[in-house]
Formats: sequence, structure tokens, C-alpha cells
Amino acid sequence: MPQLGLWEVLLSLVPVIAFLVSLNALDTYRLLSIGSILSALVAGCVAAAISYPLNSWGFLQWGSGYALLGGPALEECAKAAYVFICIARHRVGFPVDAAVTGFAVGSGFSLIENLVYLYQMPPTSMLVWLVRGVGTATMHGGATAIVAIAAVAMFPRWRWFAFLPALALGILIHTLYNSGVLPPLERSAVVLITLPILLMVVFRQSEKMLARWLHNKMDDDLETLNKIESGVFLESPAGIYLTSLRDLFKPEIVADMFCFLRLSAELSAKSKSELMQLELGFTPEPDPERADIVKEMGHLERSIGVAGRSALAPLVPASAQDRWEQFRMK
Repeated sequence: MPQLGLWEVLLSLVPVIAFLVSLNALDTYRLLSIGSILSALVAGCVAAAISYPLNSWGFLQWGSGYALLGGPALEECAKAAYVFICIARHRVGFPVDAAVTGFAVGSGFSLIENLVYLYQMPPTSMLVWLVRGVGTATMHGGATAIVAIAAVAMFPRWRWFAFLPALALGILIHTLYNSGVLPPLERSAVVLITLPILLMVVFRQSEKMLARWLHNKMDDDLETLNKIESGVFLESPAGIYLTSLRDLFKPEIVADMFCFLRLSAELSAKSKSELMQLELGFTPEPDPERADIVKEMGHLERSIGVAGRSALAPLVPASAQDRWEQFRMK
């Protein structure tokens, strides 16, 4: 039984973890807590544990042909499952936090995969473990990060169908890496050069988008709350539209719509205030009212129903970002 060498472990595990820490450090708004990142790492470890026996069976059945397409397809599906759940449950709403979540899942996957290889393979050169640490492990994280970015970008319009092209993209990247078109060292170099550039571009564009959304919608939220508190909301275009819905819905449903609109604006303003504090380098105090507001909004949303939520959409947008802030818990 081969012994695990310290340097082999470090070469295979440290690069991908260092990359993950760097990605999180680049997130100005700290959209993900440490707990969320650790959960994604654990999810990646679970995905690897599930994939290992299935891959072993696939290799026995189809040999090297399975390694080219079957393995990548299975592994990308296993890794992407947690990411898709996070997006569907509105725990991830921006390309930045999608990228960090995806890379964390891929990192957890590569940790288990490399430990299995270290355990099973006979003693070999440090170069092999450098390639696995810098190349293969980073590819796992990068492929899942790209899947997450594509999925969160398409989800508001395509809903669950957004996951199919995003997953296909991850499988394609993984398959190309496994194809052997380039020697191992060159493959690692390509991953090491292209992935940071791609993610830096995504981070820059995403943070610009987040800043625009943050500052523009903050004004709208505060204006809505001021009109409600001053009693002039029903005279505004939004109030007139809401009043017109009494012809289509029962009075109690319209009343629930008004409450949902007020709570949505209040929660949105709170979330944006917290993000602005994070942007300035401050740590906002936990808001004890947030959980109650989210719970009440869930109750109101069920009371309003699908038709009522659709009618309310012009006043309360349902984009990935808007839904994300409703579920953003401290």
C-alpha cells in the first residue's frame, strides 16, 4: 500500500485551494459567507465520492472511450447539481458568486480525486502531481465555475432549461482537456493562463453590473417606501396600477400584494445597505428582522398565487438578482 508523501499532497491540493482563496478575495461585496464556500467544497467532495464507483464501472465496461466522454459527462453532472440547486433556490444571483461557488465545488471534487490517485498510484515524479494540482484540479474548478456563470446568466429567462447548455459547455471543456490534444504540461499551462484571464473579465463585468443594480434600484426602493409611509403611494403610477388589479383579484389578494410590495422594498433596501457597507469595508450588524420578513413574504407569495405574482411583476421584478436578495440571509 503506497504511502502518501507530504510534498505530493501539497502539490496536488494547494494550487487549487490558493486559487479559490484568491477568487473569494476578489469579491468586493463578499456575496458568499465562509460557510457557503465550505458547503460548496463539501458538495464537491460528495460529488467525487459518488462519481468514483460509477466511473470505475464505466471504465470496466467501455475502457478508454468512456474516459473521453462518459467520465466528463458524469463528473460535470455530479459537480453541477449543487450549483444548480443554489441558483434555483436563489442562493446565488450574480456571476461573481456563481464563479466562486462553482470553483469551490470543483475544488472539493479535485481534493478527493487527487487523494484517491495518491493512494492508488505507485511512487512517481513530483511533475505528475504538479500537473494534477495545477492542471487537472484547476480544470475541475474552472469548468464548474464556467457552468455556474453560464447558468446564472441564462436562468432568469430560460429557467431550468438554462442548465442544459451550461452543463453542455462544462462537459465540452472537460472532454477537450481529456482528449490529449496537447501534452499534459501544455494542457496545464493553457488552463493556468486562460482561466485566470477569463474569470478576471467575468469578475470585472459582474461587479460593474452589481454596482449599477445596487445604486439604481436603491433609489427606487427608497422612493417606494417614502411614498407608502407618506400615504401618497396610491396616487403614483405604481399605486394606480395596483388599484386597477381589484378588477381582476379579490380585495384580500390585492391587500396581500400591497403588503408584499412594501416588504419587498424594505428587504431590498436593507440588503443593498448591507452590500454598500461591505463595499466600504465595514461588517454590517446581523439584522434580526430579516428572517421574519422573508418568512412573511413567503406566506404572502403563496397567498397571492402564480397569477397574482405575474400581475405584480411590473412592480416587484423577479430577476435572479432581485430574488437573490430576498433569500440572502446572514
